[in-house]
Amino acid sequence: MSVVAPPATWTNATGNLANMPSECGNLGLVSANPCSGMVIAGVAKAGLWATEDGGKTWNKLGTGQGSAVITNRISAVVYDPAHPGTFWESGIYNAGGVYRTTDDGQTFEQLGDVTHNDSVSVDFTDPERKTLLAGPHEATSKMLRSTDGGKTWTDVGKTLPSSAGFCTATQVLGPTNLLVGCVGGGVFHSTDGSSWTSVGSKGVEPQPLLASDGTLYWLGAQGGVNVSTDHGQHFAETADGNLAPGIVGPVSPVELPDGRIVVLGKDHLLISSDKGQSFKPIGEPLPYPGGGYDGARGPAYSARTRTFYVWRWDCGNSVLPDAVMSAGFDYMKE
Repeated sequence: MSVVAPPATWTNATGNLANMPSECGNLGLVSANPCSGMVIAGVAKAGLWATEDGGKTWNKLGTGQGSAVITNRISAVVYDPAHPGTFWESGIYNAGGVYRTTDDGQTFEQLGDVTHNDSVSVDFTDPERKTLLAGPHEATSKMLRSTDGGKTWTDVGKTLPSSAGFCTATQVLGPTNLLVGCVGGGVFHSTDGSSWTSVGSKGVEPQPLLASDGTLYWLGAQGGVNVSTDHGQHFAETADGNLAPGIVGPVSPVELPDGRIVVLGKDHLLISSDKGQSFKPIGEPLPYPGGGYDGARGPAYSARTRTFYVWRWDCGNSVLPDAVMSAGFDYMKE
């Protein structure tokens, strides 16, 4: 079946989420499932919502019998590459901090008693998905690890230096290969979950991108891109504010089907074909400026529908009428 390309210009994809009652941080994240056409948005106090028609209609997830109720301010979604219906969600405030679904969002299970989490990451080298890291919100010298799939959690961040600032971004590469990103102190690596070694000096946030070729991309807390090509053993800044002046954070990069990397710029999406060494603008100007308290966040990219998404939130008590915007330009021509 052929796929009709969406409009190349940015269009409003907020649909029935517009003006939905919420709170500060009302629409925290848009995430595209790489295994389907589903795109997920998290609304504070109102849970997770999914669209498969480009944002015309959003349907609430977690409505199945026995599902846990998600009310947090979403911070991350992690998809299982081997099981298309399984993904994890983390969030801050309002009850649970980490949830999992195995039925494509019909029902969710709260994992343990952790709350107020900026991130979650999972060991996908283990078929049983036992090892997880969850980053406590704006925390220093604290990091939560589970070795039983999320049933119980242990603080393994006590030796992280307080001078590193908030260490809340996480990446699990294996049961003994753990990475934590800190806003002030860079990236730290652990092989035992108790001691941490610095592998990158630049502050980073939020979640990194683990690309299909194994390269890790972590955006800098003050802009720029930090890259590891040796499975997280070392990170080096490939583009700072001068080399890539349009890059803003905190947002996570996305990988396109052809392997190129896209990040959010101040007024355009920016693309790199040389592993983050350089970037150039693509597509139409952003529908609202990137970065800042109430600026654009993103991007998300749905490969199935060839659509980019950006989003924004404020501290009002309802979702903004133009909180989610989408565009479907042909990046291959850029």
